[in-house]
This record gives sequence, structure tokens and C-alpha cells, in this order.
Amino acid sequence: MSDDPEAIFVYGSLCCGELAHWQVEPWISRVEHAELAGYSLYVRDGLPFITDVPGGSVRGNLLTPMAERADALRRQVQEYEGKDLYIERRVRAKAETGREVEAWVYVGRSPSSGNPQLHEQQWSSADDPLFSGGMDGIFGIAKRHLETVRPMPADMKGFWDAFLPIQGLYLTLCTVLERYTALVFGPKLEPGKRLSRLQGDSATTAAVARADPPPIEVRDSRDPRKRARAPGQSSIGAWYQVRSNLSHRGKAAFTDFELVERSIVGLHDTLRHLLASQLPLTDTGQRSFAGEDRMLRATYWQSRGAERV
Repeated sequence: MSDDPEAIFVYGSLCCGELAHWQVEPWISRVEHAELAGYSLYVRDGLPFITDVPGGSVRGNLLTPMAERADALRRQVQEYEGKDLYIERRVRAKAETGREVEAWVYVGRSPSSGNPQLHEQQWSSADDPLFSGGMDGIFGIAKRHLETVRPMPADMKGFWDAFLPIQGLYLTLCTVLERYTALVFGPKLEPGKRLSRLQGDSATTAAVARADPPPIEVRDSRDPRKRARAPGQSSIGAWYQVRSNLSHRGKAAFTDFELVERSIVGLHDTLRHLLASQLPLTDTGQRSFAGEDRMLRATYWQSRGAERV
């Protein structure tokens, strides 16, 4: 039996190829496929966790740190996971070579709380229902709306029947954004800080450029002097400000109708490109996920009778 007390067993977004592996990669000398017996895998609020289950088994990665970097690796994992949702524990994991290794692992705190869902033995962000079926559902509903509904002022009959569905659709789209940032930067970090980090990320900048979204300008409903624009470096902040305005004030005017439509198109298409580049998808899966037939921009400009810009 081989003992390496500094090894860490991971089973979620810190695994090799997953959304947050870049956070631990600088301190790792070896990554091995491994299995942990006596535990089962669950998902709660989109985040994977494990808990003791006799006869259970979880597959993940065993991370071995570089020489003299064990403390740095462990601190980084602790910083990512936080203490509110996970508890650090020592376990024995079995590497794919068959050797058993003593390692640290993070198990779920209060595992029966919050409606956890039993998962298969191995987790992947590519299987997240918001990223797969959720994005397809958002695309389908948004496309039908753009093809069949015209923008209208709030005092026009039928306004709320037309506006409420896209308002709810946009809030769901922002949930996809929030889920992605939680997996990339960790659940410990406050949502606003996660969004700020995402906004400066090179992959996000590239995704916005590829999406070429309809332009918007939005002002903070709590302070009209503050404004943000998309496309550009502040695109994520601008789209999220639209979400905040909707939830804080429930705004409804002709300009809000158009603003929400444009924000749906811009954020959806950007997330398509971003997720395709970052999720552990095959080349075929990437092309399918972010293909032109899965983008809303062309439909928007065609249906609104405006020139593409």
C-alpha cells in the first residue's frame, strides 16, 4: 500500500479537462484516474458532492503535487471549495494502476439538505442539464418569440403576455451564466466577484467577439449615472445589469422589451461559444453546440427588419 498524504482526490470541476482544472494545474506533477469506495456522488444546486454510502463508488482524479508545492496545492483547493459546502477528509483512493493512496478529499456538508440528486459514478460539466438541454430550450423558445412576436410598449394590449415569457427566459439564461461561474471560480467566491473575473477572462472576450452581439446600453436602476455597454469588455456586466434591473424593479417599457430581446440574443450566443470552447466536449460536440444553426443573432436581425451591425 502506497501512502502519499499530500495527494488530493477530486471528482468535480477540478478534474483534468474540466472547467476549473486550470486553478490547480500549476502545482500538479501527476494526474491519475482513480476510484473512491464507500462513497456515492450527488448533485445539489448544480454542484457535485460525495457522501458516505456503504457499497458506493466514485470515479475521479488523483492529483499529486510537485515537490515542495503540496501546501500550495492544498491551499488552492481549499480556496476553491470553501468551508460552507464541503468538509475536508482523509481517505484511501485506488489509482488506476491498482495502488492505494492516502489522500485528501472534500465531502458534502449536510448531505441530506437541499434536495440532493443521486448521480452516476462520474461527473462531467458537459452533462449539466442547464448547459445541455437548458441551452437548447432557451434557444428554441427565444427563436420562436423572435419569429412571432413584435416589440411593443407597456400600455399596449397584450404587452404582458409577450413580455413576461422573455423576462423569465432571460432570468433562466442568467442562471446558466451563474452556474458556469460557480464551476469555473468555485462556490466560495461571491457571485459579483465571479462575474468580474469572468469579464476579464480571455476565453470570454473571444466568445463575445465571435457572438458579435446586438449592441445595448443599460443603466443601473439604483443609480442612473452608472451605465454599461455590450459588446466590449463590459459585456458580461451589461447583460447582468439587465438581469438585476428586471429583478429589482420589474421594469416594463418599450425600450425594456427591446433591451431584453437584445440581451437574450447577445448572452445566449456568447454562452454558446464560451461553453463550446470550455466544456469537455468532442470536436464534433463543439461544432454542434456552437454551430450557426444554434445562434440567435441572424434570426434577430431578420425578424426585426434591421441591418446587421
